[in-house]
Amino acid sequence: MSFASVALCPALEDVVNFPRFGLNLDDPILILLNIAESLNPMRVMESDSLASVKLTIQSIKGFLLKKQKLLYDGRELARDYVLANEKLLHLVIKLSDLQSISLKSFGGKVVELFVERSRSVGYVKQKLSELGSSSSAWDHELTLDGEGLDDDQRLVTDLCKNGENVVHLLIKKSSKDFFVEPLVINREIELPSLLKELISSTIEGLGKGNAPIKSSDGSGGAYFMQDQSGHKYVSVFKPIDEEPMAVNNPHGQPLSHDGEGLKKGTQVGEGAFREVAAYILDYPMTGPRAFPHDQPGFSGVPPTTMVKCLHKDFNHPNGYSSSQENAKIGSLQMFVSNVGTCEDMGYGVFPVDQVHKISVLDIRLANADRHGGNILVSRDGNDGQIVLTPIDHGYCFPNKFEDCTFEWLYWPQAKEPYSSETLDYIKSLDAEQDIELLRFHGWEIPNSCARVFRISTMLLKKGAAKGLTPFAIGNIMCRETLEKESVIEHIICDAEALLSEKTTEEEFISTVSAIMDQYLDQYTLN
Repeated sequence: MSFASVALCPALEDVVNFPRFGLNLDDPILILLNIAESLNPMRVMESDSLASVKLTIQSIKGFLLKKQKLLYDGRELARDYVLANEKLLHLVIKLSDLQSISLKSFGGKVVELFVERSRSVGYVKQKLSELGSSSSAWDHELTLDGEGLDDDQRLVTDLCKNGENVVHLLIKKSSKDFFVEPLVINREIELPSLLKELISSTIEGLGKGNAPIKSSDGSGGAYFMQDQSGHKYVSVFKPIDEEPMAVNNPHGQPLSHDGEGLKKGTQVGEGAFREVAAYILDYPMTGPRAFPHDQPGFSGVPPTTMVKCLHKDFNHPNGYSSSQENAKIGSLQMFVSNVGTCEDMGYGVFPVDQVHKISVLDIRLANADRHGGNILVSRDGNDGQIVLTPIDHGYCFPNKFEDCTFEWLYWPQAKEPYSSETLDYIKSLDAEQDIELLRFHGWEIPNSCARVFRISTMLLKKGAAKGLTPFAIGNIMCRETLEKESVIEHIICDAEALLSEKTTEEEFISTVSAIMDQYLDQYTLN
């Protein structure tokens, strides 16, 4: 078994043997990490626990904590063992799942890394950028036996040939003036193949010189990304700095003076997160997706993910250079082929179930921007069945209901009752589970937005259970006029009037629930 040994000893006793390290003689304990005959010193305090030492090793060398065992005299030490108890300890790090990678630059500099075989090429590039270089991961191109490693999702294990112990890669400065890379907050989440393919096809199109095409619609910056042929779109990229009222908005809109977006209760610069959140919470009938996944959601929100992207054709009012500083963060959504939007045709042809699935999404997420222009119309298969696809969810999850508006309220399909299948789906929804799911994906939804989301989910579930139609539930949530508060706003005001400022969120939601029941009972009677 391969292993790396670490000797922990009193610093004053052995540090004199390593003057070149320039360490402080007052350091209580010196760790000498020996990997491939290379000594790597680290300072450890006597009060440090074994867990903290392992975390230090993990942060510096990338060896996962779960791969490490700290042994003394052939026995593994307990996690609460105090380092100062012994004069010499040996830490054995299992390397059975690690791969040695030797990276050599054109200038002759050699860097050696140990990474898990399940890691990606993109991870190797990122680790390379962390080794003291000011350049970032996208600056590096890696080649293996003359083959360029352009696919950042490719696994390290795929690079191993004939079970070799060391993979030798060549580093060169990237000549590309663009990049697209996923922005994943939680490293426990593996991107589903659908999103990996979305990113790859976007990169391939840019690699063929097919530049982003800025959309003429909407109030924010949105770019159609083309495929390799340049004959069709594969994705839509929306940078957060080009959102309406954001600093680099391409339509010349004034900056928000207080951070609030075009819609009441929303924040400038958060639209991309909301776009991704809408996709995450639009899970199928079977419930929240297990990751990685490729299952379509109940309401049909196109696959969406956060990415970092660089290209000269995005809006750069202060000038452009091919550097990391000009990279933009935003949402990347799969482009859906369509024959137009709901604004382009009469609503009488839309199937009831298609309208209802969008109503479930909009009520649940308290959408403040549902109009006919952001519902795509497609025809499915040989029978030409109409399919509606909801897009543009940057104004979902507001912190107030003031601007909630649904175009479908004026369509006759909204006055039809929900089907049993839709009712089963609505019954299965759980706001607390959804909030935790968003947290798992890296978005800590603001408390005020979480409150609105809890109440909107509650209204959808209670209203549907009482047999109310989408029209009835939507009218409770939306204002009749700009000045006249909605029923749901009155319910919240009633709850606030009954409770003190020190009331817990659980107590507040419980009070809203009781008042809502009274309103709904009266509503059903009328």
